[in-house]
Amino acid sequence: MKTIAVSAAKKSLDVPVAGLFGRARFFILVDPDSGEWEALDNLSSLDANHLVGVTTARNLVRKNIKTVMTGKCGSRAFAVLQAAGVEVILDTRGTVRQALKRLGRGEVIPATAPNVYEAR
Repeated sequence: MKTIAVSAAKKSLDVPVAGLFGRARFFILVDPDSGEWEALDNLSSLDANHLVGVTTARNLVRKNIKTVMTGKCGSRAFAVLQAAGVEVILDTRGTVRQALKRLGRGEVIPATAPNVYEAR
């Protein structure tokens, strides 16, 4: 079961983590036990004219993701993820592979609040 989602610009473990959660072109979905991964295309969310981050968050919740790693996440998307019990790791840097290694070693701390606040 793939339970970790890392934002990425391309379908690879060796690309930098995408900086903006809702605007990520792909999410690399990883099974932490087996290491198996697949790329989830986020284009349908990017085509949304409104609430791109919320749409992306809802799509990941439907995939039963337990942890999201990304650079920045807005308050509305963060609220959707948090309400579903998804752990969010913000300010994630380096490649997807490097981020996953840091997560596996317990070197990251789940966020308690978003790091981008949208005007309402």
